[in-house]
Amino acid sequence: METEAVASLLMEVQPALTSAVSTGAREHVARLQAQGIEFYGYALLPGEPFNIGNLVAVTNSEADIQVPPGDEEYFEYRFAVDEWAHWWHDELSAANALLAEANERFASLHTRNPDGFEMDEVEVAYSEGLLEAVVSGLYAAKTSGTFGDKEPFLVVWMSDSDAAIITESVSRLNLPAIADEFIAAF
Repeated sequence: METEAVASLLMEVQPALTSAVSTGAREHVARLQAQGIEFYGYALLPGEPFNIGNLVAVTNSEADIQVPPGDEEYFEYRFAVDEWAHWWHDELSAANALLAEANERFASLHTRNPDGFEMDEVEVAYSEGLLEAVVSGLYAAKTSGTFGDKEPFLVVWMSDSDAAIITESVSRLNLPAIADEFIAAF
């Protein structure tokens, strides 16, 4: 029963979250462009898999990369969002409000094992459902022309993590050549 209730919650939340992420990213990028702020990379950080609740947008420009292109660590600095310079904490407020409401509802539907140190299957499914909506929202923003004729590096990133969503989002959101560079660096 609990699994069905969480699946129903996700079916309701995912389309709204996808739309809010797309709109939030589109509006944020438009503000950056209006201010003349250029970037080669745009990332969304959703938090930790067990606590997806606050989307932070992060950008980086070529001038922000801390090593020259020939340096052996160049691609790590280029793609590792933790190393990026510009963190935008309040740009996806509508998406964050939806996440807060969804997480409240999830908590009322699911009782966490107080002795458990790992996410259970219901928590994993919920987390993966939210992450899918975030990636879909960024994809919708991209395909609607948010970035114009540029092809920035796009990623849904989890700091200090090797979460599968990172590679999955890179593969889905970027040209194959960019995805290949990322995969080779990590």
